[in-house]
Amino acid sequence: MTRVREVDADLWALALQAAGFVPLQQSPAYGAALARRGREPRRLLGEDAGGRIACGVQASTRRFAGMPLFTAALRGPVALAGGRGAIAAEPLAAGVRALRRPWPHALVLAPEIPDGAQATAALRACGLRRVMTPAASAEVSLAGDAAALRARLAGKWRNRLAKAEASGLRVDIARGGASLSWLAGAHGRMMKARGFRGLPADFVVDLAAASARRDVFLCVAEIRRSTVAAALFLRHGPTATYVAAAAEPGGRAVHAGTLLAWRGRLALQEAGATCADLGQVDTERSAGLARFKLGAGAEVFVPCGTWTPSPL
Repeated sequence: MTRVREVDADLWALALQAAGFVPLQQSPAYGAALARRGREPRRLLGEDAGGRIACGVQASTRRFAGMPLFTAALRGPVALAGGRGAIAAEPLAAGVRALRRPWPHALVLAPEIPDGAQATAALRACGLRRVMTPAASAEVSLAGDAAALRARLAGKWRNRLAKAEASGLRVDIARGGASLSWLAGAHGRMMKARGFRGLPADFVVDLAAASARRDVFLCVAEIRRSTVAAALFLRHGPTATYVAAAAEPGGRAVHAGTLLAWRGRLALQEAGATCADLGQVDTERSAGLARFKLGAGAEVFVPCGTWTPSPL
């Protein structure tokens, strides 16, 4: 029998420490950034009969004119014990029932469970139906020393890194301030110019502000004291996420983005992170970015997609 209870942000953060992998969207910082937009998150933990926390979820409600439209759990529920695919059918079903009580309106879930027949059967047994196919993501293990990490890079990626290292770029790790403002502005301009969708620039700033200072890794590249590229990683629990990056033409010419991705990885490993989430892999609309992520030694994770309760 699974017991489900609502917890505050502090208890949620503590529970996430036991997870092997924590998506950014389920982190306390993401919830705090949503709260700044009036979408106050709620967090539920599912415990088995022995009191062991089995799974959990952070969800927030989008409203219009004060009325709830739908509640979404982005990349959740998540397994908090036993590995990523270890959400058993009974705790998951109990979690879904518990979610429907405070949120009886439209509910959207994207469980952090590997796709496959077993996951599909378990979710359907919970009274859920899939409404969106899964989007794959790229993840880099931070296990091993720097030599081991470098050995996992693709040859072309490693060559670009060597060129960047020899270019004379100065790289620092910042925690916010003027460097974050530079990244937000450059990120916003790049999205507009290239016509792609990413996290809004102001939300990137809110995410960094909501994170503990020690969890913000803003890698900045300079040429002659002028910023030419920046990349933001945020750590949450054992995981880190590559949130946003941008480069000026001078930075792109010397592969500054490659060097920042590498230096960020080393800094995160030193800080105790075990995995870096590089975001979605889209080989059709963003083939170049997909090659960059896979060349960085990333493995592809395919979740089970987006689900919603079947009509009663």
